[in-house]
Amino acid sequence: MVKIYTIICFVLIAACFSCSSIHSITQLPADTYLIQAKDYSLLDTANQKHQAVKMDVEQISDTVIRFTPLTGKGKPFTVNLFDIKQLKLHRNTFDVDILTVPFKIRPSVKGFPEQLTADFDAALYLGRRRDNYTIKNVRTRGNSKLQLTGAGYGYGGFIGLGSVAMNPYVTHNAIDYEYDGFVINGGFAGIYDAKKFNIGLAVGTDFLVDKNRSSWIYHGKPWVGVLFGIDLN
Repeated sequence: MVKIYTIICFVLIAACFSCSSIHSITQLPADTYLIQAKDYSLLDTANQKHQAVKMDVEQISDTVIRFTPLTGKGKPFTVNLFDIKQLKLHRNTFDVDILTVPFKIRPSVKGFPEQLTADFDAALYLGRRRDNYTIKNVRTRGNSKLQLTGAGYGYGGFIGLGSVAMNPYVTHNAIDYEYDGFVINGGFAGIYDAKKFNIGLAVGTDFLVDKNRSSWIYHGKPWVGVLFGIDLN
């Protein structure tokens, strides 16, 4: 069961990578980007570079972008988006997200079979990420169509709070009642940001904070989950 759900998670993420409509954006975020030498030489033919160039980039209108080189002695210049055949930019940033893990896969423990649970979880995620953007003009039947796309991916750690279903089955009959237990969780995650939403995989551990923690069969045991995120920066 664990292998099946893990494969499904990877298929969903792969589908996000391949669907260009998901990645489409309307505005290039103003920030510092790295542009490879071959792309920079197409922007500024009078200033040939043989290495990647770091630049401040700002889209000042729907069709115009201003580039300010931060390396070398290059001067700021503007470019019309429709004059760009294809340009790739990327940036590396520190990422802060709020995550929720709606589905967890818990491996078999003490003879109890694998479980797919849907308990409440919310966590603070901190990590590193890389964003890639592409400006491309596609000619169709003599007309030029502008495509602006972006996607990001990252990795990091998280810590958060959640609830779990407590009952006699998951405590080996140490209790004879049912309730929602309060847990603190933490772990590591990989995130793919399609700009319209974040999705990823997490590996974490839950720690029950009440008196029944020593009886709960999943206390301190690892799980694998599908996560969704909200970008805060």
